[in-house]
Amino acid sequence: MQIIESSTMYDVIIVGSGAGGGMATKVLSEAGLKVAVVEAGPFFDPKDPKQQTQFKWPYESPRRGANTVRDFGEFDMALGGWDIEGEPYTQKNGSKFAWFRSRMLGGRTNHWGRISLRFSERDFKHKDVDGLGDNWPIGYDDVKPYYDKVDKLIGVFGSKEGLVNEPDGFFLPAPKPRLHELYYMDGAKKTGVPVIPARMSMVTKKVNKDRGVCVYCGQCGRSCQYYADFSSGSCLIFPAQNNGGQIDLFVNSMVREVTTNDEGKATGVLYINKEDRKEYRLKGKVVVMAASACSSARILLNSKSEQHPAGLGNSSGLIGKYLHDSTGASRGGFIPAMMDRKMYNEDGVGGMHVYSPWWLDNKKLDFPRGYHIEVWGGMGMPNYGFGFNPNSFNEYFGEKVGGYGNS
Repeated sequence: MQIIESSTMYDVIIVGSGAGGGMATKVLSEAGLKVAVVEAGPFFDPKDPKQQTQFKWPYESPRRGANTVRDFGEFDMALGGWDIEGEPYTQKNGSKFAWFRSRMLGGRTNHWGRISLRFSERDFKHKDVDGLGDNWPIGYDDVKPYYDKVDKLIGVFGSKEGLVNEPDGFFLPAPKPRLHELYYMDGAKKTGVPVIPARMSMVTKKVNKDRGVCVYCGQCGRSCQYYADFSSGSCLIFPAQNNGGQIDLFVNSMVREVTTNDEGKATGVLYINKEDRKEYRLKGKVVVMAASACSSARILLNSKSEQHPAGLGNSSGLIGKYLHDSTGASRGGFIPAMMDRKMYNEDGVGGMHVYSPWWLDNKKLDFPRGYHIEVWGGMGMPNYGFGFNPNSFNEYFGEKVGGYGNS
């Protein structure tokens, strides 16, 4: 295949435009460097009327009740999913690894939950607390200055609580609890479970000229046309462009490998343009890999040379191994007191207004440490293609398993 060469020499090539790639783009471009951002998906801006789904009604769905192709609902702004045509992956030895990918400018930051918490010193040095695992080589004080910068940049609402395991930051005003959250708070108080205002990256107060303020539509998963939520495009890349950053965006461009010279140092990337199916070469002095853990591993393993026979940076043989996904479990409940309730507007952010911070110590059980509880409920707008059946609370994958507590 003929490779089409670019004559431009970039100071930095950034592969991926999500949280990591977007932050690298903003910081490096505003420092005066010429930056190329290579994104596997299309350009996306939630302000574009042709792309935005915010405020669309369920009846505007072209499917009118048929199954949606979007995994989190008809209008959720995550272009991609668990299975993407042309991007297969294997699950070895019967494992059940589900890999969600969002192929678009900004990546998964366009639809994530935006829960923005800090690691505490206990998280970094937990072996000192319970003797399990290993301590990090760094501590909270090492990263606190960067946590502070990020809070001020992206805007995080919350409250100062002085909790050892949930360090305070720089907070915008937190929204008031909704009715279902008030019921949760009442029950939690009776059982000794701590509850505090949530900490999420939605702007509840004007922070700068580039971004608006949350209108409490509850649709953060659709990406915000006011730029009131933290998404990489609206909060990092677009402001960097507005501030005069030298940024070239290469969208619908799937990077295949990082190129290297005779010394084994990175010299650029090779990518396939999804629109014309041709291969291109970009040249750069530095390459930043920010294509998610799995895609970055794929690219590095593809980047074989005489100096890197097992793949770039893979002299240990560990790239692509020992990855760990977020873990959690969902539980649902029914509150009879909320039946036949008075109907009124209780809109809010697209997520929780309160949560239970990390608590308990379970070393007497078969798993260590504790819990963090995120609360969901209330009267959301019905939507085609995503929801749940309240009659299935006592079922697990179709099997009756019983419940917990009063029936």
